[in-house]
Amino acid sequence: MNEQAWKEQAARDAKDIIKRIADVSRAIGFQANVGAMETAGSIISFLDRNPDRIQAFLAGKEYPLDWPVGWHTQGSLTWHGVDGKIHTPAEVRRHALIKKMEKGGTE
Repeated sequence: MNEQAWKEQAARDAKDIIKRIADVSRAIGFQANVGAMETAGSIISFLDRNPDRIQAFLAGKEYPLDWPVGWHTQGSLTWHGVDGKIHTPAEVRRHALIKKMEKGGTE
């Protein structure tokens, strides 16, 4: 494959990836009455931290509903909470772990 053909294929692949994320985000947003743009960011954040799930997601074999409960907090990107603060996934996970331990749970 020559360089131009490779670039064209890469552009098509990138377009397909963006379309897949947007389609899933729109569906979740509509069904859950949440923002699709925020959902897309959560999907990217989760997949960035869990790259082993990318292929299954892109192939339509796995959806966010298949991911762990609270998947939106298990990513790599911060988000703006309803409390007006910027939240980091690591802080949220740490807080959840502390709460669980206080209740007598384990990791």
